[in-house]
Amino acid sequence: MHFKKMKSLLCLPAIALCATLSISSASAHDATISSNIPASDTSVASIGMISSNEQVAIGLVRTTEEMVRAREELAARQAAIEAAKLAEEQEAIQAANPYIPNYERVVAYSPDYIANQSITANGTALGNFKLTFYCACEQCSGGYGNNTATGTKCTEGRTIAVDPKVIPLGSEVFIEGFGSFIAEDTGGAIKQNKIDIYLSDHDRCYSLGVAKANVYLMNK
Repeated sequence: MHFKKMKSLLCLPAIALCATLSISSASAHDATISSNIPASDTSVASIGMISSNEQVAIGLVRTTEEMVRAREELAARQAAIEAAKLAEEQEAIQAANPYIPNYERVVAYSPDYIANQSITANGTALGNFKLTFYCACEQCSGGYGNNTATGTKCTEGRTIAVDPKVIPLGSEVFIEGFGSFIAEDTGGAIKQNKIDIYLSDHDRCYSLGVAKANVYLMNK
């Protein structure tokens, strides 16, 4: 009985030693296989992984660009729809509030000449202008008489002198407090936001003096 136990105990170290030798042999074999792989193949494998990662990254960038472009196209379409809607509404307002000018009247200030919906719907606000008054006399017109720069005859209630760089000649103009006019004339002193209103009477030019008013360029 004792002998059998001793024999078994003696066999255990041998078995363990064999197992250890087998594991060592396997490890050495794997190391040999790894050492036999050329360095170039390892590099190729690494480069392949990096290349694959780059392709994924580039794909994400392209997807982001496409999303941004899609958002921009959608915003542009929505803006176009809004612009068309506003244009239709503006046309409807203009149709409901036509601009009917009243020319060849005696010029005088009146609070009735206000920028109502007919004016704002059919005109473009140019801002606040300085107003002066002139007649066909030598002092006012410098010898040009009642001839205008556009070839018409100066007519009270219709003719005004403007800076053509600001208001094109031939334009219909509404001046708050004074009514409707046509830009028919020019003047050496009429520059930028300044308008000279023609009157048939020199004394009234003095009496009206200098004024300021909001001006609208009317659409034809």
